[in-house]
Amino acid sequence: MRPFIPSLQSLLAFESAARHLSFTRAAQELSVTQTAISHQIKALEDRLEIKLFVRKRNALTLTPAANEYLRSVSEAISILAIASNTTRKKVVNTVLVIACLPAYAVHCLIPKLPDFQARHPEITIHLSTSPNFEEFDNNTHDIAIRYGSGRWSGMRADLLHGEEFFPVCSPALLASVDAGGSEAERLARFVRIRTYFYSLYQDDWPAWLDAAGHGHIRFNGESVFQLQLTSQAAAVQGVGLAIGRTPLVNQALANGTLVRPFDTRVASSSSYFLTSTAAKAKLPRVEQFREWALVNLQPQDVGVVA
Repeated sequence: MRPFIPSLQSLLAFESAARHLSFTRAAQELSVTQTAISHQIKALEDRLEIKLFVRKRNALTLTPAANEYLRSVSEAISILAIASNTTRKKVVNTVLVIACLPAYAVHCLIPKLPDFQARHPEITIHLSTSPNFEEFDNNTHDIAIRYGSGRWSGMRADLLHGEEFFPVCSPALLASVDAGGSEAERLARFVRIRTYFYSLYQDDWPAWLDAAGHGHIRFNGESVFQLQLTSQAAAVQGVGLAIGRTPLVNQALANGTLVRPFDTRVASSSSYFLTSTAAKAKLPRVEQFREWALVNLQPQDVGVVA
């Protein structure tokens, strides 16, 4: 036996009219005529065999039965609205899982994400970060921004951009260091910030010092931080002189929170790549992100020397 349920149109008309105590305002809310509201209410009263509204001196009031009925109807409409909206979102939205190194995520990817979201509002971004390079091999993500040679077995790898490195520090720290003497003498007056990683135990200081011809410099102290992200934050706060990498320091150089005191720049043997498995590389959401990233994540070089 079919359950006795009035039409949804009549229930919506009743709920709106009962909430506003006005057929006119119900008609405006539901974008129908006042006559249509009246017909729907009359049809509902006929089906229920009760009176729902009473007019007294041009005012609309609910009968006791209507007051009780309204609570159940309002709850049912609310449940239907929530369920329908949730189902619609599940159909329309799609999730893109991106894996990335923490420093790159903070300094390069996240500032650009609003542009991608504006272009693709149907895609929900899930961003996973890890400083451990080996975790990128688990392939639980759709696409990863990886740092290295670009040679990963079974992966599609698109070159995003290369990298250069050089010393950086805060403007305040630079101003506090005596600017007289040779480059080697000025360099030796700084506290050096070293960076260590889970899978890479030597940072880029030895390579830069050799390239600059200062392989035997003795610094005025040393501080050690885990990860490029914390080393760069320490440099901004004036802790010491750190090795900055493009594109991670580009924005800080542009806005003046970091400066580059020395001319020598060294090209890194590693680069940034967009990677995904062959199967996931063909997913529409991955293709859309790749197309956007290869254009919008290209760094703008900032050749600022203090």
